Amino acid sequence: MDPIEAVADAIMAYEGWKPGSVSNRNRNPGNLRDSPYATGHDAEGYAVFAGLVEGYTGDCADLRGKFSGRNEHHLNGDSTLLQLFEVYAPAADHNVPLAYAQFVAHWLTLALGKEIHTSTTLREIAPEVCGPAPAPTAAVGA
Repeated sequence: MDPIEAVADAIMAYEGWKPGSVSNRNRNPGNLRDSPYATGHDAEGYAVFAGLVEGYTGDCADLRGKFSGRNEHHLNGDSTLLQLFEVYAPAADHNVPLAYAQFVAHWLTLALGKEIHTSTTLREIAPEVCGPAPAPTAAVGA
């Protein structure tokens, strides 16, 4: 299973995707606030998508940017799952990032067949997205 899709699936479940939910009504399974794939925003500021495919694609693109380091939040492959959810679902937005990260870690452990914790790095979850770890630099004067 693609690890980014596994994270997106866990987010969709955690966000409560079901008829009548904000995420379902907006076709926004990740409850993103903004996305280049969105057609607009609802009254609460959540992105609205034309359909589920566009919303899911938007969430996966957002996650790939965060995993790969192409984001304004300074997340990258060395960031932990908890650090991801401190940005993705901040406490300031009435979320509990630790609970969110624990839910996703459990989901990923089942989906990916390897032990994932809130302290697991994004590179350990999706090395093909993050790339290899930077090579250690030689000490000056060594």
